[in-house]
Amino acid sequence: MKFRIEVCQTVEVELDEAKFTPAFMEEFRKSFFPFFEIGEHAEHIAQLVARGVIDTSPSYFIEGYGPAKDMGIKAEITGTEIDGWPA
Repeated sequence: MKFRIEVCQTVEVELDEAKFTPAFMEEFRKSFFPFFEIGEHAEHIAQLVARGVIDTSPSYFIEGYGPAKDMGIKAEITGTEIDGWPA
């Protein structure tokens, strides 16, 4: 039997805007993704947390950002909803 399961997570992300300088943004675009707004970084970090790709501890190193605490990055899953039914 097959099941289709929908999982929705809510991730709260906090960023230190002062760390996302024009120089940082330009370097990030060159090496990673074409993000022009800080909200794009928040969305990116949220999906990494939701997928379990990165840890949420302050000392965790996030590729492209460095140690989370150095960039003022805090993220946590604040809610999860699961709905399943036969496919």
